[in-house]
Amino acid sequence: MAGKNKKSPPTTPAKADPTSGTSVATAQVGHRESARDTIESIAFAFVLAFLFRAFVAEAFVIPTGSMAPTLLGRNKTVVCAECGCEYSIGASDELDPEFSKYLKRRVKSSICPNCRNQNDVFDDPVFRGDRILVNKFPYEFGDPRRWDVVVFRYPEDPDRNYIKRLVGLPGEEILIQQGDVYARQEPSEPYRILRKDDPDKQRLLQQLVYDDHHPPRALLEHGWPERWRGMAAETSAQGQRDWRVNESGWSRDADSRRMKLAKSPETRWLRYQHLVPSPTVWSTLEVHGDVSNLAKPELISDFCGYNMFETEPREHGRMIDDCFWVGDLTMTATIEITEAPSESSELVLELVEGVRTYRCRFQPSTGQARLYRTDELQPGDGSVPADNILLGEATTGLKGTGRFDVCFANVDDRLCVWLNDTLIDFGDGALYEAPPNPRPQSEDLAPAGIGATDLAVVIGDLLLQRDIYYRAEQTSNLADRNSGHLFEVPASEMSLLSRLLSEPERYGEVYQSRHHVATFERLASDEFFVLGDNSPRSQDSRLWPNERQAIHRHAVPRSAMLGKAFCIYWPHGIPFLNDGKGYAPVPALMNHSMQERDRQYVENYPHTRIPFYPQFWRWQRIR
Repeated sequence: MAGKNKKSPPTTPAKADPTSGTSVATAQVGHRESARDTIESIAFAFVLAFLFRAFVAEAFVIPTGSMAPTLLGRNKTVVCAECGCEYSIGASDELDPEFSKYLKRRVKSSICPNCRNQNDVFDDPVFRGDRILVNKFPYEFGDPRRWDVVVFRYPEDPDRNYIKRLVGLPGEEILIQQGDVYARQEPSEPYRILRKDDPDKQRLLQQLVYDDHHPPRALLEHGWPERWRGMAAETSAQGQRDWRVNESGWSRDADSRRMKLAKSPETRWLRYQHLVPSPTVWSTLEVHGDVSNLAKPELISDFCGYNMFETEPREHGRMIDDCFWVGDLTMTATIEITEAPSESSELVLELVEGVRTYRCRFQPSTGQARLYRTDELQPGDGSVPADNILLGEATTGLKGTGRFDVCFANVDDRLCVWLNDTLIDFGDGALYEAPPNPRPQSEDLAPAGIGATDLAVVIGDLLLQRDIYYRAEQTSNLADRNSGHLFEVPASEMSLLSRLLSEPERYGEVYQSRHHVATFERLASDEFFVLGDNSPRSQDSRLWPNERQAIHRHAVPRSAMLGKAFCIYWPHGIPFLNDGKGYAPVPALMNHSMQERDRQYVENYPHTRIPFYPQFWRWQRIR
């Protein structure tokens, strides 16, 4: 007989959802699980974000201009009213250093680095600093490398983060002299100059001297000479050349800014003279018009447009003295060869630095290029210095007719030549030892030139740049307290050097007798030395106080390193409408406040403006 079936426990039948076929009970369970999953996902995302920020990358905003022009702090973008050159100036001095959201003063005017016109910038838009990403990963598993842009905890106040360029490595003694940085491992060794390993990085760090696309047309119309002109030289018994204007063979298109030369068996030179319009020149133009007798060539100095501004109230503003000669130059041009070259045709790029001249000679008939230098001028025995000492040679694509972009640089005791943005390999011959006489000579008044022999050419897009000049300033190496700021030359002598820039020999005598060489004690095995690209306005390893009483006031410990600056991910946007100034989205909130207690806002000076478009061209890797 069959047994009785056991009854199953009673169950509550699930009601079907007529729209989906899913039971209500099942849907309720799924809903509870979905909410839980969401909460867990959010928590997990926060954990990932924390881990990413702690170990991989973190965003920072650049507050000041110590790394300009590589990285911009709070700044204004200026378009010169006279020459049209666009440049940036620092505006972080406007803010109260303790309460950075409040204004203490306003930037009133600035000096154009290209034509030296003084521009009214009082109502120009102001922008916050570059936003950058800092990669922490490389320093978790490796050591910082020389010339990295690094973020670290400021040794005097670990709660503050600084950003600088890493220059000195563990175990090195550092020396700064005439704008260059040197290092050595042992006191018995000679100092060696610190070059950028990547010449392309070196090229990115060059600063503007003169862009011929933006001439001071108002001055030119009233007798001011062009900076690039046809010239010829008379050579003295000591081998020095005295350059005189001689535009025979050259014709100029003032609108396109191009110079044309027909074939000639003689070498024809196009040379640069640093003809800098002073404030007196600009005021004379306004009053009298004729400025033809006021031009006088000068040595190229460490003028930095980012720092050249005045503020209101005026007693709080100052323009940094630009009094130091810079001999490390980079010349760029577009050269079009319009007729087939012969075997005797030659194109010469030339840069002068003190007692030497450096040349790159191209033979357009074969594409061959050779680097040369002269021996030292004024060797001391009355003899004429040797010419054309071969340093290196290479085969290039500068051959036949066509248009070629060329760039010739003499920076950090190394010669570099780029052809169509590709570096030509001249081997170790491109490196050289600097001569013992570091003074400028009269030839430095015409320091860059392009020569053509038996060659029909059109030359344009002329651009001259200079290397960063690291000022030899420091705070005393005594370990107890900040015992004083040591300048490269006494502060009282800077104006004298500025006046002597048109007298190279006299400048050299004064500088040599009064300059200071900055030296820094050997770094420990876990210490680094850092400098800002904007050397005149950078609080870096040279100048830190020593309230913490460290053995090496100039050192950044390895433990303070946070990471390597990787990229600019958001530079300031460019406002448009309202004459390019945009509008404050909420004026009562977006305008600057002058005082905290009564919150008085500055009308028409907002810190945020709309509409704007992003600067895509500055979204780039930091090098």
